[in-house]
Amino acid sequence: MFDLDIITLSMAIVAIIAFIMPFYINNKKVKAKVELAEKLLADFAKNQQLDIQVKDLWRNKYFIGIDPQKGKLIYSEDINSCAPVLIDIHLIGHVRIKEESRKVVSPTSTRKVIDKLELIFYSEKAELVHNLEFYDGETFSDLLGETILIKKWETEIVSCMQQLTKKALVL
Repeated sequence: MFDLDIITLSMAIVAIIAFIMPFYINNKKVKAKVELAEKLLADFAKNQQLDIQVKDLWRNKYFIGIDPQKGKLIYSEDINSCAPVLIDIHLIGHVRIKEESRKVVSPTSTRKVIDKLELIFYSEKAELVHNLEFYDGETFSDLLGETILIKKWETEIVSCMQQLTKKALVL
């Protein structure tokens, strides 16, 4: 059996704590940053008198939220440094996903690499109104569900546009 003395046990505990501490401190910093950003976004929405019912925050950087009743969308490309953008969905005629990708060919296979994902908004006259970045391959090395997220938001915005159109027809 092992005979552990108090000094060896103490050194092992100190080593474990020293190993874990940087991860714990970093986690607390990231959580504090996200909480501050969410508070700023909530204050922004409150100042605009919006009730954000659907929202997503990803990569501790991007934020998108929608008030379907008022037809307003809030987007921030970087919640830590950029002010949020308010988009009036009433002014949007069409929305589509723009994907920039390339094929990587190797001797054994071919695969598609996505370099950029954006949600593009056009007016009724087919003029570009807004361009919302969901993923940039220059900044991040891999996708973390952005393809699913961007499709969700395209559907969400189209649904909101349809509801607003129905309301306008009723009035």
